[in-house]
Amino acid sequence: MKFKQAAAITLGACLGACAVGCGNESESSKDEWEGFAEFSTVWNAGESKTFEKGETYTLELNADFGDKNYLKFDYSTTCYLDGVLSFKEKGGDKKYEERFFLKKDDNTFRQILDYYGEYRFDKTLDSVTLRCVGETGGEFKLNSVSAATHPIDFASADLSTPEIEENMQLYITGKECKLGMTLKSGGCINYVSSVNSGVKLFEESDGVLSVGHSSSGKLLQEDDVNLVNAHDTGRYVQQSYYGSPGDSIAEPKDDYKCGTFRHDGINEIPWPYNPVQGGDKTNTVSQIADVCYSSTKIYVKTRPCDWAKQKSVTPFYMENVYEIVEDEVYGEYIRVENRGTDFSGYSHGQPRDQELPAFYGVAALPRLATYKGNNAWTNDAIQYENNLPFWSGATATAANRFKASENWIAWVNEENWGIGLYVPDVVNMLAGRMMVLSTETSKVPALQNSTTYTAPVAQFIMPNYVTYSYTYYLKLDYVQGARAFFESLHNEGTENPDLVALVKGTLK
Repeated sequence: MKFKQAAAITLGACLGACAVGCGNESESSKDEWEGFAEFSTVWNAGESKTFEKGETYTLELNADFGDKNYLKFDYSTTCYLDGVLSFKEKGGDKKYEERFFLKKDDNTFRQILDYYGEYRFDKTLDSVTLRCVGETGGEFKLNSVSAATHPIDFASADLSTPEIEENMQLYITGKECKLGMTLKSGGCINYVSSVNSGVKLFEESDGVLSVGHSSSGKLLQEDDVNLVNAHDTGRYVQQSYYGSPGDSIAEPKDDYKCGTFRHDGINEIPWPYNPVQGGDKTNTVSQIADVCYSSTKIYVKTRPCDWAKQKSVTPFYMENVYEIVEDEVYGEYIRVENRGTDFSGYSHGQPRDQELPAFYGVAALPRLATYKGNNAWTNDAIQYENNLPFWSGATATAANRFKASENWIAWVNEENWGIGLYVPDVVNMLAGRMMVLSTETSKVPALQNSTTYTAPVAQFIMPNYVTYSYTYYLKLDYVQGARAFFESLHNEGTENPDLVALVKGTLK
């Protein structure tokens, strides 16, 4: 729900995909990612520990891994663990630390060490300190530690600038659509386009940009027009969650110290704990903990920044699995699985609106389409909004918040072609437009300050030490085609049980 004005970014080029990838997605898919990087064992003595709740334990390793920057733990645990990697320059005495977290019931952990490029020297992993967090203790066993050089050269990126280097931009390209994400902003989606389908970019006589198959305006681009607003780190398509009010309330329930933010663009107010995948309000980039890719799929794990602070990486893991899938009837679509795990231990208080996900689109697709009626999936009439106001502050109206009975919205052009977003089991929507066309200088819709915004919204308390997930779908099509595809998913029983359990307060 961010509103922000900042300098536009320049999108990078495609990084060629490998044949295989890596990552710790789920028990059923771990083997899929083996072989992405050439790991070599640096420690295999084995160590077991029975943890009591809240207990801390340090394991001395003294494992040399040279200039490698990618660690892998082969382990098992029946409890959540908050950890610190302690390393030093080989032959030196000064110790450096990086925080990490191990999830219950996982058995492989990978960490890109020194993502921000602060410790460029040969290293020795001195020790690992683990603290048992969550409701119960459990059994932990570390079998081995391995090290590799990550295939992406993070050291060549300048993380102090918003421009995206070629190796920090990943794409998956299908026959009909193209999906891109940026490692300079936490692995957010910053690019979705239609390819090989005759979708073009035009400049109309009044200077307004439009996207579609035909127009009397000036042709600016013939294909591959990005439909995601990538103006700053608060935009994109990304995860964002709201938690503890911290010291903004009279009697704080935890030790969280709030930052401040001008949510309406005018008034600076205390802002709650808010892990945001893309970064913070000052354009500081979130920390990539792991990223792996193939020609058809991208996995990324991020420690997001706290939105209203500066350079404050949260004790939170956001994970995304991106893929382009082809349906035999409806053609290609984008499937995204999002996962969140908060290790903060903060008291997150009352249920809050959670963005599932935050979706920022280009102003060149200005019309919102959805179904708000009581007869879902009966081909009842679609409702269109041509002039939605800004979604926050004094200009927001009742039209900005509504129930989408079929769990989808689409941003479309006058021909009703555009991009649809479907989130099973989420019915409430917050949407709007911010139009500042008179001041725009960019002829690239993705880089304009003008934007559309949608958040499928559910109210729940962000849980601690529990991993939750949900899946959403993007479809590029005329709105009736997108709706028919979403109905096919509905009829197949597609659902998001974790979101249902979060709203009910029953997720374990």
